Amino acid sequence: MPKCGSSSCCSSVSIPEQKASGAPAKEPRRALADQTNTGRAGPGHDAAPQPGPPPRIEPRAALQEELRMTTSTTARRGHIRIGAALMTSMLAFPFLVGCADQGKTNGSASSSGNSGGMTVQFVNPLPSYPTWRQIGDCMKDEAKKLGVELTESGPTGQALDATAMIKQVRQATANKKDAIITFPSSTGFTQVLKQAQDAGVVTGTIYGPGGKEFGADYNIAPDFSVIGEKLVNAVAALPGKHVLGLVAAADTGLGKSWMDGVEAAAAKTDNVTIAGAVYTGDDAAKALPQVNGLLTAHPDVTEIVTHMGTVTPGATAAIKSHGRVGKTFLLAGGHDNGGSKAVEEGTANLILLQDVCTLGKQLLDGVVDIKQGKPAPEVPIKLKVVGKDQLEGLLREGWV
Repeated sequence: MPKCGSSSCCSSVSIPEQKASGAPAKEPRRALADQTNTGRAGPGHDAAPQPGPPPRIEPRAALQEELRMTTSTTARRGHIRIGAALMTSMLAFPFLVGCADQGKTNGSASSSGNSGGMTVQFVNPLPSYPTWRQIGDCMKDEAKKLGVELTESGPTGQALDATAMIKQVRQATANKKDAIITFPSSTGFTQVLKQAQDAGVVTGTIYGPGGKEFGADYNIAPDFSVIGEKLVNAVAALPGKHVLGLVAAADTGLGKSWMDGVEAAAAKTDNVTIAGAVYTGDDAAKALPQVNGLLTAHPDVTEIVTHMGTVTPGATAAIKSHGRVGKTFLLAGGHDNGGSKAVEEGTANLILLQDVCTLGKQLLDGVVDIKQGKPAPEVPIKLKVVGKDQLEGLLREGWV
């Protein structure tokens, strides 16, 4: 089977879709064949040095491979001064914990000397989605422990609404919150987060690009390009030839960064190629028609790979409706939305899990420490790509 540099395996499926509310206009994505060896980060990420070819790993070793996240803290007047984010190393081998240069602080602690009375707003992108709801609940538990007043808000419904989130960030700034935490789902967040910083608000982001140029004082995020690489490595370690159908949020921003990682990693293998890609805007309602279109255009797809848990119901339904059970598998994006069920029933062969509760608590800890002029903590948040044999044990430990 040819590498993904041949036009015979690298078409992009064009299926009409509605743009996610508040999302920036997309630039046309170049043909996959033009990007298979770039491996560069997408908009909102610093350019990363390219790793060498990944080592060949046995199937079980691939499933047990652990991926980690990183934290980043940026300097601005009145707050802790920390070195640049290690954006490219958080998932790279050897598996480094998130860390920052603990330089001297020039932040001003609160008058009480502790976090009591501090106000934090968490603008949750999807409060009704189980994983994001769990992150918010764990933040609330940590806030009670710290004596912090945490308020949570976010769009209603199952579709991400960046415009509504940006309005809520502005409102939290106007309300003079001490800190704001959010998921910067579009480039429009940079300006409003910088405005919050100018107003003296500590800003924390989850799954964001990090860095003061993006308005974040503290950030916990994976490098999406490296996540894409690791997912491909897990598939490549399975027996046989594999043809991937990609489902991304968009062909810009974090979605593009993830796709770049997938494409670069696939180009380094001898048993993985990419058939095409579709986009959902992280809207669960769009997953079924988009994956249906993908399988219709490319019936030879053996794995549907995505970075979004919202894809699971639509992808599994499409696999069944096309009579592809046992032939095409989903690499599920987490336990929610039927991810674990898909593994159990055989429509998914691998699943990406993460410890989101710890992530939420440590993100809150970070912004509180920064407000008090303390060094930000290290954050060893782990991700794992596992099969059915390990799934139940990790779910019992609180992974999702």
